[in-house]
Parts: sequence; C-alpha cells; structure tokens
Amino acid sequence: MSKKSAKIAATYFITIICSLGLIGGVGYYALNSYLHSDKNKVSGIHPETDVVMTGALDEYVPEAGYGKTGLFIYEAEKRESGVCFMMTRFIPAENRVVLVPLQSDICTVIDGKTNTLYEFYRLGGSHDAVRAAEAATGVRIDNYMVFNRESFVTFTNFMGNVDFNIPYNLVFENPETGENTAIREGMQTLDSVTLRKVLTFPAYRGGEEYRAKIVGEVTVALLNAGSKGILKDSMDSVFTEVINSDVDTNITRYDYDELRPAFNYVLSNTDAPSQLVIPSGAYNENNCYVLDDAFVQALPRWLGIE
Repeated sequence: MSKKSAKIAATYFITIICSLGLIGGVGYYALNSYLHSDKNKVSGIHPETDVVMTGALDEYVPEAGYGKTGLFIYEAEKRESGVCFMMTRFIPAENRVVLVPLQSDICTVIDGKTNTLYEFYRLGGSHDAVRAAEAATGVRIDNYMVFNRESFVTFTNFMGNVDFNIPYNLVFENPETGENTAIREGMQTLDSVTLRKVLTFPAYRGGEEYRAKIVGEVTVALLNAGSKGILKDSMDSVFTEVINSDVDTNITRYDYDELRPAFNYVLSNTDAPSQLVIPSGAYNENNCYVLDDAFVQALPRWLGIE
C-alpha cells in the first residue's frame, strides 16, 4: 500500500523577476498580455486537481455512470459476530454512497468450494473476502479496507458520536475478553466503544440477518453525521489519519487524490449522501444464508452500475 510533492524553484522565480525588470515597458506589457491570455490560462492546468485546490467546485461535475465499489470489513474480535462486512458504491454524479451490509453467514462459492463469507475471510483474509463477496453478489469490487479495533476508533472519532434507537436492552458478557455489554433500549448516543458493542452484539433476536441490518443503519447514521461536519471541513486529515492507522487496504494516496474532486463535489451538494440497501434471502438446509436471485439481479441497478 502506498502512503506516499512539489517544491518551488526559487532561483527560477528570481530569474523571471530580473528579466522583467530588464525588458522594459513594451516587453513587459507584451509578456504580461501573454501570461494573462485565455489560451495560456488553459495550458498546463489539471482540472481535477486545480478545481479542488482553488475551491471552484462548480467547475467540476462528475461523469455520469462513474463510480467505485468497495468492501469494508471491521474485525473487532476473532468470532463471527465480531466481524462486520459492508459493500459500498460511491456514485458522485448522483451525490450518493450506497451501503449494502453483507451478513457474515452469506453462502458463496469460490473455486468450487462452498462456504460462508466469514469463513472465507477467516481462512483466506481480505483477498478471499473480496472474492467471496463478488461471487455472492455478482458485483466486481475495486477496493477494500479492513479495520481493527484501533483503526476503527480512529475513524469513528473523526465521524463523531451517533444517535441511534436501540431496539431492546443489549446485555452480553464476553467470555473471551471479560468485557460486559449493557446498553439500554431506546435512543442512545453511541461513542466509539458503545458503537462497537452494538455492531458486534452476538445475540440479536433476528440472528446475523438482523445484525447486518443494524450494522447498515448505524453506518449510514455515522457517515451522514460525518458528512455534515468533519468530512466536509477536514477530509484530507481524515484520510491521512485513517490510512496511516493500522488498516489493511489496497487504497493508495493516488486513489484518494484522483477521487478527491468527486468527494468534494458530493459533500458540497448534500449533507446526507449515504443510502442503505438491505439484502434479501433465506437460509438453506445447511443453515447458510443464500441471497435471493431477484436481489442479486436488482443490485447493479441500485448501485448505479447498469
């Protein structure tokens, strides 16, 4: 992963100034006219970079049909309910980010082997998780990012606390860590710790299918909260801190710089870009969740890929 600028040549600048002083009146005005001509203004400009740096966001319009698909994984603990999977699709021309929570027990096939999304991730890491998600949904994934506890805290602290309606009392004593979860029913303000406990609670009455729905709803609230504040004002700082934290990703600084004008465009046009798509399916005889054919067929349209 690259985490990888330009310096100004002072001597060149001084030479130009001295030359202007020697040229005289006629030469100066000729040079000045050339430097400020419309033709010369256009030459050498890179719109996707210069528009963002100058703040002229109205000069940049994302190309229709352009988008990026990502898979984001949060591994809080080495247990199935301690891992969250989220497919995302960034559609700048439509000012939206589509979030599709993928439950851990989704059934998928890689190289003739059938297993759950979580098991493919547990055994083969982020590479196999991407392949498994692609196989289950039929959607090609461009980028991935895996958060652990520390990097997730870094990210969520930037986004801020989230108000979320807890469906019922969440009570759990973790036998591996000794940590207790006791979150009351009703509207609660979730910080990074309580947010983690909500996302990874292992005893939701609707099982993994319901937990994935909760993960989706909380993440939408989190990203939309950030879009109204820190992301709009300090997007570069957020990216730098997150990318330099302990994350596993194929997203590079080059990728970010390429997408930055589109990010700024969306953040300048809406305070709530995140939208949620909940998968549908059913459990098979092996207690493995199989996505509906109708959902898989409709997913590209919801993601703006068609």
